[in-house]
Amino acid sequence: MIPLLSRWTAIGERVDEEELLDLNEGSLDEATQSLNDLTRINRWLGGGAFLRKYLFKRIRRAGGRKPVSILDIGTGAATTPVAIARWARRNQKTVCIVALDNNARHLRIARQAIAGYSEIELVRSDANALPFRGDAFDFVISTLFLHHFKPETLSEMIPLFVRACRGAVLLNDLVRDRVPCLFFRLTGFFLARSPLTRHDGRVSLLRAYTIPEMRAILDEADCRQARIHIDWIYYRMTIVSEKAVAGPAGAEKVSE
Repeated sequence: MIPLLSRWTAIGERVDEEELLDLNEGSLDEATQSLNDLTRINRWLGGGAFLRKYLFKRIRRAGGRKPVSILDIGTGAATTPVAIARWARRNQKTVCIVALDNNARHLRIARQAIAGYSEIELVRSDANALPFRGDAFDFVISTLFLHHFKPETLSEMIPLFVRACRGAVLLNDLVRDRVPCLFFRLTGFFLARSPLTRHDGRVSLLRAYTIPEMRAILDEADCRQARIHIDWIYYRMTIVSEKAVAGPAGAEKVSE
């Protein structure tokens, strides 16, 4: 195998390298451009499919007069909550979305994105210390978030997501594999306009988990009932943990 292909198709062990956006590298404008890149890439490469297949059909089934409550963890620029809100408006569904992130710069950018969407609330909090009571939300979701953390951290964090949810926990992330690594190597310059994105995209693929690794994390978290669904078109995994039929109650935030 030629050296280029050997370098970019060899998977090996997970590489836990920091991403530049997480380190607040670059200016605010550069971070905005990078988050816009991620929005576009996620929309084209699996993010929309995740919402259609796993969340929207569950919102349709959730009855009652009160809004369906959703917690989006690691929201970034809040593009997932905005996509949900747009879909809900088109389909005459009422939702209440909490978009949570611990990065103040991300939330500053997100505030511009949610202008005009009163159904979305931004909350700054660490995912390891969610400021909500148990069973606060109908659905807890995350997109491209899990790979940012080490296995032992995820084993402690995921049960907190389950605790905050009375319906279904839906966690979507990358699958570490040769194919997406090579694909991004060949197309990253066109997909990612920002140098931050080109760096972080490569790192994200190497930080992602394989299916056996994620299964071991879920077992360690005592979430053995959770199922891992794979979309091989986009090389995405979706973890689904069903607790009950989602009720129509709104989220209740713990008083600080």
